Amino acid sequence: MKGKICIVEHDLASRGYLRECLEREGYEVIILDSGSQVKPLLMGERFDIFILNIDTPGVREKNFLIELKKTRPLRILLTVSERGDSFLKEAIDLGVYGFIYKPFNPAEICTMVSHLIR
Repeated sequence: MKGKICIVEHDLASRGYLRECLEREGYEVIILDSGSQVKPLLMGERFDIFILNIDTPGVREKNFLIELKKTRPLRILLTVSERGDSFLKEAIDLGVYGFIYKPFNPAEICTMVSHLIR
């Protein structure tokens, strides 16, 4: 296993695509469908990377990212549907490492994840 990744994504197709792409590369992947499911999971699980869709319920809230970063030093990537969203600047200021833009590019996703896990 190369590392453990938590994906928080409300869209079933996107969840499946990300999971398949990352598991094929040897990563262990856990999928959640809302931001509210993350906090209880943090108590017992250790993740190398979180991939969060900013349109998933509970993710876009500023306090969500602050609490996530406080819990452990985490690497966070956001999946984004459109460029220029004002939330993206806030997210960078809160410590997000980067963005994965839709439509997904499997090579880009694997390169970003590999780079962050090193």
